[in-house]
Amino acid sequence: MLPLDYVHAVCLAGVAVYIWQREPPRLLLTPLMLISFFVLYGAGNIIYFAGADTVPEVHRAVTLSLILMWFCIVIGMEFARACMPVRTARAAQVIRDWKATRVADRSHADQLLAALGIIVALFILGMFLYLGKPSQLHNFFSFDLTQDKTRYRADFSGGGGYVYQILVASVAAFVSFLLLARGIAARKRHLVAIGLLVCIAVLAGKLGTFQKIPWLIYILQLMIVFQATRSLDVGIRRIVLLSIVVLAGAIVAVRIAIPNLDPAGIFEFLGYRFFQVNNEVIYQTFYVYPRYLPHTWGMNIGLIHSVFGNGELLSAYSRVASFFGSEGATFDTFFIGDAWVDFSYGGVLVMSLVVGFVVKGIDVFVMSLGKTPLCLALLGSGMYGLFELQVTSAFTAALTGGLVFIPLLASGSAGLVNDLYRGMRERGNREGGPGQASSPS
Repeated sequence: MLPLDYVHAVCLAGVAVYIWQREPPRLLLTPLMLISFFVLYGAGNIIYFAGADTVPEVHRAVTLSLILMWFCIVIGMEFARACMPVRTARAAQVIRDWKATRVADRSHADQLLAALGIIVALFILGMFLYLGKPSQLHNFFSFDLTQDKTRYRADFSGGGGYVYQILVASVAAFVSFLLLARGIAARKRHLVAIGLLVCIAVLAGKLGTFQKIPWLIYILQLMIVFQATRSLDVGIRRIVLLSIVVLAGAIVAVRIAIPNLDPAGIFEFLGYRFFQVNNEVIYQTFYVYPRYLPHTWGMNIGLIHSVFGNGELLSAYSRVASFFGSEGATFDTFFIGDAWVDFSYGGVLVMSLVVGFVVKGIDVFVMSLGKTPLCLALLGSGMYGLFELQVTSAFTAALTGGLVFIPLLASGSAGLVNDLYRGMRERGNREGGPGQASSPS
């Protein structure tokens, strides 16, 4: 342990007080982000370094970056509050009245939503069959060796193109939440049925990636959406329920991925996977950059590389994996790891400010909508973006993970639908109103 680890511990105590006073545990992105970061990369990081054999300067860089991250995230969240005082006040009122308020469905676009749900579900299921995913899954489950499954996953996890991948990752999940929430609120069975069809398509698509976690995250998202219809509070019962689901799902995933593990080995692996490996990968990333590879100065970001870079992008996580002899593996790291790879401490500072501002801003925007199906759907979809923040870059979480992309898409779509509906209603009034002449078409 270094002296800086004790500073980090004091910082975490301050974060705990901040959560208690400003962001009490609720089914919202901001408190769940703070709590998950606290457990995985706060307490988990201190525990990891207490038992790991590390290079002091790398150890110091990781710990200092985490301390800077905590300060900048909190500053970013407070800045978001200050920039949106009216929406923040509205959101706070909605949260206070949440339990006593029924889900209000004020939308007039059920037919459009139903058509969209059918199209999305048929497209995903069609691609799932076209890519031969059923037979691939059968082959994947038949392998006994972990190495064979890892190679198979690397060869066949992709495919389908960008539209299919982003639908499976985030967009279709949002559509399913919106259909189910609106169908239940308005008591429209056809919307619920279409929502369930989209759910089946999303689960199939996520299973078709051969990844251990995405399908489980989607189930948790569904649970959070339905739990949030009643209350946003996180009590003991909900913690126990969600923990049981996570543990059961993780055990199933491990049994599929590593079939030769005994029960004791499964729990040992889960402890390693949830706590140690996350911090180990951060340490390994900081060890490689810039000790053996230089900072990339933005060339690790796909969009920047596509404009200014040369050749094919080889992501930092692949380089780190190759450095440690795990060719072909992906060493997914916390979002500050990618920020460090690109811009050193400056990247950690700026990206942490952005993450704090964006996550709090999304919470304020979503809650200011009131207790509506759209609010619930955005809340559920944001949970996947939060998961992506924990294991990959902030840019990936914002776009592919849907953290920023889905609220922007929903806001733009809602505005377009409302404009279309208003135009149709005004035209109907002009053409069919009493004593009014029909206007030319």
